[in-house]
Amino acid sequence: MSLSRRSLLVAAGAAAPLLLARPALAAPPDLSTPEGWLSWISAHRAGLSLRLDDGRGGRLSHRADIARPLASAVKVLHLAAYADAVAAGRLDPREQVRVGDWERYYVPTDGGAHPAALRHLGVPLAEAGLHAADPEQRVALDDVVAVMILFSDSAAPDLLRDRLGAEAVIAAGAARGWPEADVRSLCAEYLFVVLPETAPPAGLPVPARREWGFALERRHRDEPALRQEVLRRLQAGVPGYPAQLAWASTTAAGSADRLAAAHRALSAEGGIARTHLERPLAGSLPPGVSGIGIKGGSLPGVLTSGISVRRADGTLGWGALLAHGDISAEQLSTGDPGLPLLLAIEDPGWRDRLATALGG
Repeated sequence: MSLSRRSLLVAAGAAAPLLLARPALAAPPDLSTPEGWLSWISAHRAGLSLRLDDGRGGRLSHRADIARPLASAVKVLHLAAYADAVAAGRLDPREQVRVGDWERYYVPTDGGAHPAALRHLGVPLAEAGLHAADPEQRVALDDVVAVMILFSDSAAPDLLRDRLGAEAVIAAGAARGWPEADVRSLCAEYLFVVLPETAPPAGLPVPARREWGFALERRHRDEPALRQEVLRRLQAGVPGYPAQLAWASTTAAGSADRLAAAHRALSAEGGIARTHLERPLAGSLPPGVSGIGIKGGSLPGVLTSGISVRRADGTLGWGALLAHGDISAEQLSTGDPGLPLLLAIEDPGWRDRLATALGG
């Protein structure tokens, strides 16, 4: 997940708690449970987009063509571009990447995802616990991509996009049913909230905002002083949750239709992208299921997920869920948007209950 399920921002290795959402008169739905999701959906139908097909004739669609914030679910596009580049011989999965070069794109706003990725790869952390102790250490490019999915590392997609070009990422999406994808610099989008003075003017069209972001990302990549200023600003404090909610609504968006199409295509074509998407749940598959590919995301007020379910009988289920609106910081910390998707694909009875919650 992105900015994050645990808390939105982490400052200099210590959790920086967000302002709590406004006090509720009753306990909000627990979005780590199926019943909690049904309760939230029934009360927020306008804030949910859903598209799913169980591969056996069962389908469900709700506001599936509306563009909503994607959060880290967008990283499936960078994975697709990586897979295309590997297949074309433009990238070598075994290439040794300097960790310091990877970290030039890292803004510590990920709830500890990047440090967790480094630990997973056996990279010792510096004393502050945010960066590698030795920036000269090397890791395989394919391992960087793996932790982009496993831990939702948010520096990895910018590293890939910067090397391949935004057009390559957009083309990879278009080839899989997602034309004209909203591909931006994640680094820059996070900088807009950490360093508000770097943000583009309100209402700037998306293409211009994208170019503004790419220019800011290059500064962050190339200027150590800017990276140090980011750490100093995070230590000083972060914007409150209301400001974060407003910011999250301006981040990269897409529809459930297109996110679902990308997951369906990547699962069907197999190869390195499917391997990465299916790795997180490889050890906990239900009977009769050969693989579950999943990538979710979270931002203030946003929970998202795309999924594919590949079965031993040859059928393929797939879908996407985008929730945006009345989601508190506490709900972000535990909410699992993949849960209602998987249940709706695999359990017709639960899918009927979901349809009822949606007003169907």
